[in-house]
Amino acid sequence: MNNVLNLPPITVPANDHSRLMRTAQELAEQGHPLAASLLQELHRATVCPAGELPDDVVTLDTFVTYRMAGEEAPDKRMLIHPDDRMWPPAELSVLTPVGLSLLGLRAGHRIPVIGSNGPPDACVEVEAVGPRVTGAFVPVRTVPPDGAATRWT
Repeated sequence: MNNVLNLPPITVPANDHSRLMRTAQELAEQGHPLAASLLQELHRATVCPAGELPDDVVTLDTFVTYRMAGEEAPDKRMLIHPDDRMWPPAELSVLTPVGLSLLGLRAGHRIPVIGSNGPPDACVEVEAVGPRVTGAFVPVRTVPPDGAATRWT
């Protein structure tokens, strides 16, 4: 049986798709346990220009409210590329089983958790999507004129 036929469709903006393909290929060379799953998801995704992306699609730099099957309370985190870590308590890396599972889903979609060592019936459901974060903060290292200490701004 082909499990791909049972999965909800996913949509990924072209810029996220390109970046994640490069990441997945690099991780595959390193033997990362989720590299093949990420590549599989990217190959089945519908790729669209960012300007045509529906508002309720989970993408990188977007907050998503989701609920794990069997849990009472939902969780809300921003889906991120692992290189973009800024505030870990509010983030969910796309290179985690739950983050990978949420990529490209729409509000109301439910999917088995991809690449998980948990129970085979573990699922995650998207309850809400948004807001999207635009102009993401990028830390910049600056050196004061006196050279005393490096600081991040």
